[in-house]
Amino acid sequence: MGLETKALHQIEKAFNEVGADTPKMHWQYGTLWIETEDKNDLELVKQAMIEDVLAPNCTVQFSEMKPTEREPWTEWAMDIVEAKEVA
Repeated sequence: MGLETKALHQIEKAFNEVGADTPKMHWQYGTLWIETEDKNDLELVKQAMIEDVLAPNCTVQFSEMKPTEREPWTEWAMDIVEAKEVA
């Protein structure tokens, strides 16, 4: 199973386990785009990625795309990044 497919599967599983609706999301050029206003959704996505998808030396980073007149919704871009070691 490819990384993107596995990630979507594990994220959906995490939302199902807590009885929450999975937000709309899709991969594009290695970035996962997530349509949500709820930062708790981002925590579930992060948890699923770190625990079930990524190698131990990786984590995720979110960037917020604020609503515009043309696209009146909040969207988050999730990128996979190298985990920084805490000294």
